[in-house]
Amino acid sequence: MDDERCPKCGSLFPASAAWAPRSEVLRLLSPALVDLDTRVRCPNCGLIFPATSYRFFGFLSPFAMRVFVAVLVLGIVGSAGYVLFTH
Repeated sequence: MDDERCPKCGSLFPASAAWAPRSEVLRLLSPALVDLDTRVRCPNCGLIFPATSYRFFGFLSPFAMRVFVAVLVLGIVGSAGYVLFTH
């Protein structure tokens, strides 16, 4: 699920390393488009095409997002426990 396949040359590559952002002018005009941009660039042939796997914030795979949320929740629960039991 973390890999993309190029429709032109057929190479398989990790999409998180091949994210192809739009131009800087468009980024300044509409910062929300950066989060919605799902294009990737093939490292072999340079073709830019829409990603087939879903990405959170443009670069996190669903598994990485689950790990991030789990660590965040554990950090919040641990901090709350520390505050409750030390005071």
